[in-house]
Amino acid sequence: MLINRTSTLYHMSLKSLSKTRWKIEPDRVTVYPYGVFHIFTIILAIIFAGLLFVYFRYENSGFGSSLPIVLLFALMLIFFWGSAYTYIEFDSRVGRMRKMLMGFLPVKNIPFAKLQGINPVSNVAGSYNYRLFRKDARYGKGIVVSSGYTKNDDPNAIAFVEEAVPVIHGFLDLHDTLNPPELVESITSYKYFNQQGNIYTLKNKKAGAIVFGLIFIGLGFYILFATIQSIIGALIITAIMFILGLAFINAAFTKISFDTENKTIQRTGLFKFFNRTYSFGNFAGIQTLRRTYNFIYVGTDVNMYFDAPDKAGKQNMLTVISLKKSADIERFLQEIYKIMGM
Repeated sequence: MLINRTSTLYHMSLKSLSKTRWKIEPDRVTVYPYGVFHIFTIILAIIFAGLLFVYFRYENSGFGSSLPIVLLFALMLIFFWGSAYTYIEFDSRVGRMRKMLMGFLPVKNIPFAKLQGINPVSNVAGSYNYRLFRKDARYGKGIVVSSGYTKNDDPNAIAFVEEAVPVIHGFLDLHDTLNPPELVESITSYKYFNQQGNIYTLKNKKAGAIVFGLIFIGLGFYILFATIQSIIGALIITAIMFILGLAFINAAFTKISFDTENKTIQRTGLFKFFNRTYSFGNFAGIQTLRRTYNFIYVGTDVNMYFDAPDKAGKQNMLTVISLKKSADIERFLQEIYKIMGM
């Protein structure tokens, strides 16, 4: 049995409480990705203690009358503390993945044959974690199997990828051989591109971006001519509104085209200094970036990366599209690979 060395060496550190822990056995891997709930519980306990102190001191109420509030706070703390012991179990003997909430409540039970694997997921804040994906939702929400990280060289993340992930993927591969291969849908027509000869142009919904652009520009004019005491403040806000409006209008008329004859990808718009040309030969890969707003999922950006020919070790990024559904993202990527002959 192998327990990750990071949590063993630093188990007394408060920071280590939030790190991913795992246990590797000959036919099973158990992962504990929600250690951060330990810290949440400590913070909540301090806040609740302060609220109860103020309540008892200024309301002059007895313990009996305050018992419902105390019990509510206690139940919330128990739930948060218990959530830290939620684990993901990969059992090779039965070929299934189980998620056990608080360590004893089964909330997910998925056969290995339906699982694609573990991949990193980045967000717009720059942090990332590792998630398990189903074959029928390779670009969906996924199941969290690690804590969040902010550094690519985080020792806990490196140890997790080197120790636990290969064993889990080995289990999945072992059971995957017992199932027939998936049938990949052949691309006969394009959902996201308009084709004209050897030019494939990404479809662009202009109306929404134009409306937002005009709204921001209209707000800019309204603020500019409104009666405001601070002229400088009005000018600054007006400039921001104009910039946002022009950005939306430029996005509406931005065109991304794939030229299969010249092996290039072109991004063109109203403002020529934003125009870019990328070569198929410099293509380095695709990244999907999940975006959330106030913890609500709003979409996934599909970014293409290209090696910069004039800058060794540098890459240029082209955001191609933003989609929500995993099936749509997978279909879009299939079309890109088909166009690029990959």
